Amino acid sequence: MQTVVNSVLYGMVASFLYALTCFPRRLAYWLGARLGALAYVLLAQRRRITQQNLALAFGSEKSPEEQRRMARATFHNLGRHLVDFSRLRQLNAAGFAQMCTVEGLDEVRALLARRAGLLVLSAHFGSWELAPAVALCLDTPLHVIVRPPDHPVVRRLVEAYRQRCGYHPIPKRQAFEASLQALRRGEMVAVLMDQSSLQREAVEVEFFGIKTYTPVGPALLALRTGCPVVSAFLVCEKPGQHRLLFSGEIPIHRSGNLQADLEENTRRFNRVIEAAIRRYPEHWFWLHRRWKERPV
Repeated sequence: MQTVVNSVLYGMVASFLYALTCFPRRLAYWLGARLGALAYVLLAQRRRITQQNLALAFGSEKSPEEQRRMARATFHNLGRHLVDFSRLRQLNAAGFAQMCTVEGLDEVRALLARRAGLLVLSAHFGSWELAPAVALCLDTPLHVIVRPPDHPVVRRLVEAYRQRCGYHPIPKRQAFEASLQALRRGEMVAVLMDQSSLQREAVEVEFFGIKTYTPVGPALLALRTGCPVVSAFLVCEKPGQHRLLFSGEIPIHRSGNLQADLEENTRRFNRVIEAAIRRYPEHWFWLHRRWKERPV
């Protein structure tokens, strides 16, 4: 029975996503924003988490009204991102170029020319499912560490759409060894390192001034392989039009003390992500309980 229900649900959601691609662009993104507004009203728990996170991150820096405005804008943007996601199914290199302007690509290619691999730090920021489709414009393979969605219907849909983006997903449970091998082959590995992490996989460093467990894997990959590290964030300029911003090389601290190096580099990576969020706060996925696991 559950299989039948899931099949029907898959068909309904897939049909809805397809319908979004048939609407004129302005109408599709207007509908997406309205869906986000509806989600803000209906998803009370996620709305509360978003507001709590904003209060933790900004405190007295932003007034309560500013924080409420940012929370609403976050939901509106998530609705627009759903429209971006619907377009992945027909995506190719030309389509990606129409949707995204890439900045810093020459530096990325220069770093790849070292043949030491390239680690790309990012976050659940902007249309994060669209950003890795930059792989369609690259000669070097791109691997992205992903966490498969829990719901089987969502998982099936996401996997089908990701296949059009030209990159190679690495399931989170197999991430370290597979990423290590890809970097040693001189390839690119992207990781979204902005979510709460288990204590055994993390170090305690600050994020928005609050100590929290942060995944240590990216720092360990950089130290183990010696690969260069950059960041990449997708910024929405207007509905359906984005800029993918690659940073310059992020300096890696190497003192010879592994634990100290892991902590310092993870701290640096957190600062990079925090800076992007502070610049474009409505782009981040505030709905996740980032500070769920905090050191006592």
